[in-house]
Amino acid sequence: MHQGPKQFVMVNYFPSRYDSVRHAETFPIPPTICTGKRDKCVIEKENNFKQPGERHRSFAPDRQERFISQWVEALSDPRVTYEIRINKSNAFCVAWAQADKSLGQKLASRLNMRPSI
Repeated sequence: MHQGPKQFVMVNYFPSRYDSVRHAETFPIPPTICTGKRDKCVIEKENNFKQPGERHRSFAPDRQERFISQWVEALSDPRVTYEIRINKSNAFCVAWAQADKSLGQKLASRLNMRPSI
């Protein structure tokens, strides 16, 4: 805690008024040397929606229906505020639509939302 206006010129390395000033302990530098060959390679762009979509499509139709019903029930719970319901429901519909387009559309239609996919 500081008294008065903030000092922009000075950097406060020891901001605590309650603990005494102490420097970090010295840590020995390990003597082992890391060697190797650097390779230039293309890193695949991650797809966080592929596996959930495949998983949902692997479900039996009745299980897919239960899955959708559980999400609709959770997002339609009366304890969920209007703001959260609108914002989160839309976000969930978009995310699930990226995993599986029909899943996102079904969720949006059950939640009486316009799918913004």
